[in-house]
Amino acid sequence: MLADAEKNGPKPAPLIEAFRRTWGRMIIGIGAALLGVGGFFLMTTFIISYGTDELGIDKSVMLNATVIGSVVEIVVLVVAGRIADRIGAWTVCAIGGLVTMAVAFPAFWLVDTGKPALVYLGVGLGIGALSIPYAPIGAVVSGMFPEAFRYSAVAMSYNLAGVVAGFVPLLATSLTGAANGASWGAALLLMVIAACTAAGSFASGSLMRRERAARPAGDRVEVAV
Repeated sequence: MLADAEKNGPKPAPLIEAFRRTWGRMIIGIGAALLGVGGFFLMTTFIISYGTDELGIDKSVMLNATVIGSVVEIVVLVVAGRIADRIGAWTVCAIGGLVTMAVAFPAFWLVDTGKPALVYLGVGLGIGALSIPYAPIGAVVSGMFPEAFRYSAVAMSYNLAGVVAGFVPLLATSLTGAANGASWGAALLLMVIAACTAAGSFASGSLMRRERAARPAGDRVEVAV
């Protein structure tokens, strides 16, 4: 080992090498993972503040809504995971992104009523929809990277998605303020995040299909994206 190191020099740092070889795939991974993290922050951290500060809803109602949403999430994770085993992980992630885009505005409209039952329904609907891609996202992201860089690349993708997601509540608050307290800004933000996940999932599916088709030709460490 020492002789090999002296002859070829030290191996590059895994993280740097992973970024150099797979940076394009990392961007796709960040997009695919964004809804499960950023969307969750939006429908929990932000929604509590929005409901209490902008709509005057009792804080206990908003907290109960997030608890109900968490129960819905557990059910959705199990169901979505089972479906992913049958039709493919990236397909479920893409569907989850599209479903979340469709329910983003209705979920906020339900919360805007201020009626506890409808608030529970709106938060549960939003969290349930964004939980669909969260169930199989691990398989989607890990499946995009070559084994030589998988651990570092997956870790970087998830962590960068978390960094971006950390700004979601602040951005949603700014958009709500710009909209004079209306929810359309936050709902639109949820749609954009969901669109990123749908696009990232479709892109990951394309990559994995292409690699499966080329697999008989041999595994390659150099990746095109």
